[in-house]
Amino acid sequence: MSVKKFLATLLTAVLALSLLTSAGAADSSVYRTLYSGEITTLNYLITSSANEYALAANVIDTLVEYDRFGQVRPSLAESWEVSDDGLTWTFHLRHDATWVNADQSMYAPLTAHDFEFAARYILNAQNAASTANILYEVIQGAEAYYKGTATPAEGEEAAPVMEWSTVGVKALDDWTIRYQLITPVPYFLSMTTYVCFMPACEKFVQEKGEAFGVATDNTNLVYCGAYVLSEFKPNEKRVLSRNTNYWDKDRVYIEKVESTYNKEAANIGPELYLRGEVDAVSLSTAVASEWLQAADKADLIHPVRQTSFYSYWYSFNFDPQFDAAYEPENWKKAVNNENFRKSIYYGLDRVKAMMITDPDNAENLIWNTITPPGFVDVNGTDYVLMEGLQYYSDLGAETFDAPRALAARDKAVTELTAEGVTFPVKILMPYNPGTSGWSEECETVEQQLEELLGRDYIDIIIEAGPSTGFLSAVRRCGNYALLKVNWGPDYADPQTFTEPFADGNNYNFLNQADDQKGYQAYLKLVQDAMDITQDIASRYDVFARAEAYLLDHALAIPFGTGTGGYSADRIDPFTVQYAPFGISMERYKGVRLLSKPMNTDEYYDALDAWEEARAAVSAK
Repeated sequence: MSVKKFLATLLTAVLALSLLTSAGAADSSVYRTLYSGEITTLNYLITSSANEYALAANVIDTLVEYDRFGQVRPSLAESWEVSDDGLTWTFHLRHDATWVNADQSMYAPLTAHDFEFAARYILNAQNAASTANILYEVIQGAEAYYKGTATPAEGEEAAPVMEWSTVGVKALDDWTIRYQLITPVPYFLSMTTYVCFMPACEKFVQEKGEAFGVATDNTNLVYCGAYVLSEFKPNEKRVLSRNTNYWDKDRVYIEKVESTYNKEAANIGPELYLRGEVDAVSLSTAVASEWLQAADKADLIHPVRQTSFYSYWYSFNFDPQFDAAYEPENWKKAVNNENFRKSIYYGLDRVKAMMITDPDNAENLIWNTITPPGFVDVNGTDYVLMEGLQYYSDLGAETFDAPRALAARDKAVTELTAEGVTFPVKILMPYNPGTSGWSEECETVEQQLEELLGRDYIDIIIEAGPSTGFLSAVRRCGNYALLKVNWGPDYADPQTFTEPFADGNNYNFLNQADDQKGYQAYLKLVQDAMDITQDIASRYDVFARAEAYLLDHALAIPFGTGTGGYSADRIDPFTVQYAPFGISMERYKGVRLLSKPMNTDEYYDALDAWEEARAAVSAK
């Protein structure tokens, strides 16, 4: 046998052994992952980044939580009641919850004052909390207080300074926190699972001052959740360790979550997984297809569980802040033309684009609305089948309409030429290189749209953004023309999916669009829906008409879910907390690790068992 052949045989044997090791002798108490984008803050009171609140979900508890079947269960609150008029919610806290340091030494008891302090921190405009609006849209007196803390713009008068006592958040004693609402909010309990309703330890925040939550190490935070951040070296490693002082520690089964940074995680992850060095990895379509065809790998992966109600869509930017080389002024004229937007809307073949995520099941991952199907319903009728939205839902995956796209293109050329627009219109489309498959999806979109509409009409320019701080560097500052964006629901009501389109948002900057009359008509529909608090069917109906306005005018291009394909992961997906909103599904609490990876047959058997058990629980 030649040396080369011997080495190849040896490598094969070693790989086979490593597969057996990772699949059959894995540590049931340690979960090892990779990540390619570092968090920018540990201050959960100010962030709305999924990457950051996924960490917060594991180290900070909320008033209530959800079990693996989606049933509400007590967490920091042992019990609660709501007044007959629906305006006052009172939560009674457990007495055994505590704050601990990163080394798990006791810091302070957790009390109702920590919830009041956190709300006061978030509602101080000087702290620039990105979730403040969620509080002040529902809490009595909160918006006036927030405005009174804001620095007025040049030429504007300062808003009156309000006393905190005017805000409807109050610790009645050490163990009772009360929220008074502006109007009845049917979904308020689900809101309390989001980051802006988390507690914060006032003593610690004052001790740390400006260092509170700074993402340099793990000492700038105290912890009250199932885990503590026991090790944190930015752009190197994060370790979550089971909180031994946690009030519910018997339901925390994973002892340690070790996450290692590597900017090439998407590329090297599969090989590290095969070598038994990590317990989970994101698989590209190509890798998943290869593994499914290999006898020694097919049993290591299973379909991705569709539990996320994150919605993805392609967003047009009405306030371009990108480099002059990409002709922002020319883009601004083009994007304000409805026929130009419709040429992209009808011209985008979403099935081709989604096949990058899942070539076997692309059509089933697509939806035609911003709000996902199955998110909420009224008397058994899905919200996306209500007035205005049913037309789009009935289209299925096929909104791609080449003749309609070309007709819109021809109208746009005539209209835009008269306005002095030059062709081809440059369309800057960035992507995050740390997200598996995104670059390939952009290439597919570029090729497909340019071939259909003509390279003399549009020139799509793909550009990699940073893997860390992508949102700040790209979306939030308007450094794009067309971008795939997402939104995860914060509570169980269609209102949550209107927030990316609110006045002053950084998803599309619609308040900078030329058609302000139309935009104000949309905002009025949203406000009208928000004002309906008792008749849920009427409330949802008006929200549906507002959402249909966005689609009728091609102000967004719905895409679908961001997950699909196959997963290589030792987590039992049916032990994860289940909720279509908030941060519950980010938690490791209650999650169990498998001794060997779940294969496809085992996955579908487990899914059937979970659905049967959930139906039984719901029927009780």
